[in-house]
Amino acid sequence: MHTVMANNTCEGMDEVGLLRYVIINLVFFIGVAGNLAALWILYKSAKTRNKKHVLLLRCLAVNDLVAEVGMFSIITLQKYKLIPVYWICVGFVLLRAFGIGSGCVAFVMALERWLALTRPFYYQQLVTYRVLKIFVFSLWSGGALLTYLPLLGFGLYYNGKCCRYRDATELRDQIYAYMFLVFGTALCLCIAFCNLTVIWELSKIRPHGRVLMRRVSRSTMNSRVMAAKYQTPEEIAFAKLMAIICIIFVVCWAPQMISIPLAQFWKGSTFDGIFAKMANFLMCTYFTLDPYVYVLQRYIEKKKIALGCCWPRRSTGSITTSSITAGTPTSVLLNPPSFTSPSIM
Repeated sequence: MHTVMANNTCEGMDEVGLLRYVIINLVFFIGVAGNLAALWILYKSAKTRNKKHVLLLRCLAVNDLVAEVGMFSIITLQKYKLIPVYWICVGFVLLRAFGIGSGCVAFVMALERWLALTRPFYYQQLVTYRVLKIFVFSLWSGGALLTYLPLLGFGLYYNGKCCRYRDATELRDQIYAYMFLVFGTALCLCIAFCNLTVIWELSKIRPHGRVLMRRVSRSTMNSRVMAAKYQTPEEIAFAKLMAIICIIFVVCWAPQMISIPLAQFWKGSTFDGIFAKMANFLMCTYFTLDPYVYVLQRYIEKKKIALGCCWPRRSTGSITTSSITAGTPTSVLLNPPSFTSPSIM
């Protein structure tokens, strides 16, 4: 994204360059304000919300906030030539990890909802808060390690001036570019798959008035109990939020991946230049949109709660579940509760 910034001062800019500078700074400030607002909301509501959801949303907001503040700082240092060019290039590589890192967090969010909605038994058994935290950290670290390989000599980032890995001409650097392409594309495809599956599951629940049942196996000293748990309104709201964020990520990240083969096969063409600028702008937009999607979604859900308190809904159905206590199966009829004022996002 730093390619869209001019190296001279504002006084030396033409009108187009000045307008571009103002727009980019405005986008940065809007994004920072949004991420700070999202973190504040998460802080205030953490005690009444699902710990796993809070963890993932905090990771996403912190990642995006560091990316925006860091990128703005590096661009400002570059603009006024306050530090050597080489260290500017190193800074861009370091911050690139937060770009791929945002995708890693989005993938974990998508996978978590996919497991919760399609594999509830395994979700309850395997996806604990500790496991989720370790998985997020491990995946983010893996993405960061891939991003930092150019600093170890594998991948292009500096050649007398700042260079993009996608513009590589040597075989070793080209291999790195395609490795990055494979990793980023795999993230997009996995996110898309999980997201489409979640949307499909939600469509089967809501329009037909069905309740999604989650069976949980709990072990006791002398018995094994099979319990049923409804998909809570907070979980459904989180699934919707995750779907929106993941769609935004795929739309904004995919052009970055497409620009890699374009740069290799049509380098220097007009289309390649225009497409690269569009991809950079979309990536900048992604970091800005994420927090506002969350803040706006939470505001809408609160309005729905307020309306729900005034117009309570009746329970329209029941489900039957079975439990096994000391080896004897029994049948229990459960009436789904009417969620008139749920605690959701």
